[in-house]
Amino acid sequence: MKIAIVAPFCSLPNEPHFNRFQYLAQLLSATHDVVLITSQFKHYDKAFRSPEAAATAPDSRLQIRLLPERGYQKNISLARLISHHDFVRALERELQTWQVGEYDVVYAAYPLMGSVLALGKHKARLGYKLVVDVQDVWPESFSAVLPAIQKLPPQALPFAARANRAYACADALVAVSQTYLNRALQANPAAQKQSEVVYIGADVAAIERAQAVSFVGDKIRFFYLGTLSYSYDMATVCEGISQMAAAGQAVALHIMGGGPDLAQLKAYESEHIIFHGFVPYERMMALAKGCDIAINPIHAHAAQTITNKLSDYMVLQKPILNSQMGEEVSEVLRLIPHQNYQSGNVADFIRAASALMQTPPTPPNTAEILRRFQRDVSYLRLQQLIEHLR
Repeated sequence: MKIAIVAPFCSLPNEPHFNRFQYLAQLLSATHDVVLITSQFKHYDKAFRSPEAAATAPDSRLQIRLLPERGYQKNISLARLISHHDFVRALERELQTWQVGEYDVVYAAYPLMGSVLALGKHKARLGYKLVVDVQDVWPESFSAVLPAIQKLPPQALPFAARANRAYACADALVAVSQTYLNRALQANPAAQKQSEVVYIGADVAAIERAQAVSFVGDKIRFFYLGTLSYSYDMATVCEGISQMAAAGQAVALHIMGGGPDLAQLKAYESEHIIFHGFVPYERMMALAKGCDIAINPIHAHAAQTITNKLSDYMVLQKPILNSQMGEEVSEVLRLIPHQNYQSGNVADFIRAASALMQTPPTPPNTAEILRRFQRDVSYLRLQQLIEHLR
């Protein structure tokens, strides 16, 4: 088969951050010809790739194409919208060069809405099947940064009709959670029989290879992995740990990651709250394995469901201190010891943290966790779905 993967926010094989679409491209290229189409602009560190970044091994069945866009420095900005528009226009130009029957399947990341709509517009003419993989629910997730729209019903949100048109383009739907898949199927019920939920998952082998860091001192160590931004209530976490330490409790917090809230949160930096920045995955897992309790501090109004960090936490099998609400997340957390608290409520954070510190650990459901989150197993379902569309 000849397969194109279109993913604007994709990292490349020689870059440090995991990405679902890069992983899938490498998996599929073992048996198929694959073209990975992404941006020359790197969303995660706001830098541009050189043309050499697209180079692959001469004998590889994977090719990489970089499409131009002007880039942006702030995730919430007009410049970002303009840059995304650049990418969609470049994709339109790319599609004009394709021959009828050149690709059997196109596998597209959602978002962007615009890139999915462009692929949907051309699929009948070019003769490919379109799989849409829902990574985030735009526009629902906009409510995390636009409080004025938080109380609107989903279909009244700005761009809701445009999102429905994008979902409706798909011959098959994939999502990183059942919640996201249900949203897409509302707009495209015909894809029900060609749909799949595959969590982002975790690199179990890399986690097993990582040697736990041995910290000095007898403390309960909490840890957080990932982005520091508007969806994650890290201010409550930092304030809670600071108050617990000031009250004489032997606690520490290790934060691995960065983002727009980093500078503000650095005000909490102390011997009890340590910022490691972005670190390579295996090093991050080694630090996490040396800690005791994971923190999943998502705001109640955020639209996220089963995230990258939650996938890693589940495979690490550490107890989880959680503020994320939602039926799907609650069902997953039943597989592992956890305590819930109310986001934004420091006193409730301290209550839940203290309870988790004092509760004798119960064994996690390891077999079910690995069935759901072991990436090299669960992603085979994506390969099977694609191959059955031929």
